[in-house]
Amino acid sequence: MSQTPTAPANIWRAADLEGIRVALSIPAQMPAVRAINDAMADLEQLYPDAIPTARRELDAIASIDSKLAGLGPEQLQAPIETRRKAMAPDALPEDGSLPVKKADVIEYDTELLREEITTRYGEGLSIEGALRRQRGSHAQALLLMLPTLANWSRDPQLSGQGSGFTAALERG
Repeated sequence: MSQTPTAPANIWRAADLEGIRVALSIPAQMPAVRAINDAMADLEQLYPDAIPTARRELDAIASIDSKLAGLGPEQLQAPIETRRKAMAPDALPEDGSLPVKKADVIEYDTELLREEITTRYGEGLSIEGALRRQRGSHAQALLLMLPTLANWSRDPQLSGQGSGFTAALERG
């Protein structure tokens, strides 16, 4: 009866460095990888109890990324109105035959058998938008534990470039 060894909860997994890089949209450059490694080492040394939480955030982001990759074009936008122009499903008898006798139909109008469908998309929150919002909140939580990585992120919501608490430096 052999048991597989499990990694202690308060140390990083081998794949966590790459997970952090992808989750925070950090470029794959050596200085950036060193910065991630240093931030991970600092957290492991100063506050190891936060590592399981950081790993859960990484797992949640990876799950959301896989859901985003599986979305089809119809799920990338939120439909607000649907109309269809086609044969109405209940317009004909079950065998699909049209009326053949003059007594059955005086004048046959095929437009009565048609149904029109049009889909219009609006500015509403789509499945993609909702997943991206969830991903952003998990990435923000991860940045709270690894704040030195905010400057390395290419995501404007994470890097502080989109934050309301930054200002341009003036020389005078």
